[in-house]
Amino acid sequence: MKKLIPIITLITFMLSSCEGWLDVNTDPNNPSEFKVDKSLPVINQDIGDIMSYDFMSLGYITAVYTHQLTSRESIDQYGITGSDLDNEWANLYSGPVKEIESLIEKSTETDNLQYAGIGKLYKAYLYSQMVDLWGDIPFSEAAISGNYNPQFDTDEEIYSNLFSLIDEAISDLQNEDAENILTPGSDDIIYNGNIDSWVKFANSLKLKLYVQVMETTLYNQAEVDALLAGDLIGPGEDFSIPYGPELAPDNRNPGFVGEYAGGQISAYISPWFYEIMKGEADHIFTGVEDPRIPYYFCAQINEGDDTETPPEYRNGQFVSIYFGSLGVNRDGSGRNTFTMIGLYPVGGAFDSPDLDKSSSLGVDDGTGAAPYRILTYADILYLKAELIANGKISDDLKTVFEEALVASFEQVDAVAAVAGMGTEPALSGSDEVNTYIEDVLAEFDSGNNEKKFEIVMTQKWISKFGSSIDAYTDYRRTGYPVLFDPNTMGEIADGGPDGSGVVPVESTRPYAVSFPWSADELNMNDNAPEQKTPSSATIFWDK
Repeated sequence: MKKLIPIITLITFMLSSCEGWLDVNTDPNNPSEFKVDKSLPVINQDIGDIMSYDFMSLGYITAVYTHQLTSRESIDQYGITGSDLDNEWANLYSGPVKEIESLIEKSTETDNLQYAGIGKLYKAYLYSQMVDLWGDIPFSEAAISGNYNPQFDTDEEIYSNLFSLIDEAISDLQNEDAENILTPGSDDIIYNGNIDSWVKFANSLKLKLYVQVMETTLYNQAEVDALLAGDLIGPGEDFSIPYGPELAPDNRNPGFVGEYAGGQISAYISPWFYEIMKGEADHIFTGVEDPRIPYYFCAQINEGDDTETPPEYRNGQFVSIYFGSLGVNRDGSGRNTFTMIGLYPVGGAFDSPDLDKSSSLGVDDGTGAAPYRILTYADILYLKAELIANGKISDDLKTVFEEALVASFEQVDAVAAVAGMGTEPALSGSDEVNTYIEDVLAEFDSGNNEKKFEIVMTQKWISKFGSSIDAYTDYRRTGYPVLFDPNTMGEIADGGPDGSGVVPVESTRPYAVSFPWSADELNMNDNAPEQKTPSSATIFWDK
């Protein structure tokens, strides 16, 4: 019989039970009363940290499941369990979910509706991501004080509510009758209190959600047409959670801290991802090398250097491991020789020809100031391209796709400008980038409609490196990009072009089409369902 308090409400229960306890020791620097105009930085950081490339975060797991990274942990071979997600589930519900509800409640009570609107947009975004990962989750009863057994709402019902929530947010943001004694300013580290920018984000978020439900009854063509004719995120208006380079207090990207500050690394670059960008894949972009490689990955050795132990996969300077492998070199040491995540995803090192590789990469080789990208101008263009490819709107697919490619490279430059060391060359407009785009467009022109769509979605996948939850959603919705399947492609896993390894692959689990629910939540919540089978429990938009 379940008698424990569920994770979602455990922390709320503990805090409410201790109300007033030892008031004499109240710390003025950590006020117990919720402050509307102090809440946004905390919400931003908590969301960014949970979704980052920090070890076993939601971003890390989905990067492995979209074959941008590989791992030696339980998520390898799609082996994720509910226990693996206990921390992230608890952190979501006791952190940003609770903080956002408090922001909405307090700002509504005090008629500070600009803050209420921002809170509702955070709520819509956060719950959409949680539904995209888990499907059915506690929503309507998740933040009710004293309810220790919240019901799990259906994924489709939650999404339907999110569209209404975004409309409410826009109404609050634009309400001219609200008192708004408090208005966002420097505490709003995204848009510095620019309400027009928040409305653009609201419209853009709604467009994103409509594209994701394109094959369901929630899709509304009239709404989509109106959104495309209105104000959306444009160049220089990306919605990203910023990080900085400071150590005290530490505001660096968690993926940078985890990989560059420790004695080990855990985010191994997928050889599948690398070979596609290198132009060495057989199915797409063959012979077309991506100029973003030195911004995405940083090798720790030079071409002729030895590795610490025999590598499972080596391709010149690039060293990594395979997903799902049982090879003899799978678990060899490599802190000083494995290729590491670089500047673009986490603010790590830029792989310059002048980089000293006589010792392993560390915190002095990067800044950690790369933002967590939630919704960008490039994303909007890829969403528009998907609508065109699926016949939902009339426009020229190639033109919009080319605009998306250009914006993707501008996005890398924007990250380098805030997270780089100041010596990285600009990508946008360079001969190398122009040639790459021409080559990709030539392949696009030669393909049939299905191939064109694959090319669009593969480029979006490349662009989303560092923000992989949406890439995981896109793959399950569309089937693209084509991912490495160790069950059927094991025979091609021969250690790469230099033949430096044999990788037997067997007993890999089926692909996880949704995350298992937190084991703690199922054990402690009397209204929780039985654990799902991740390989068959699809999200409602997965048609």
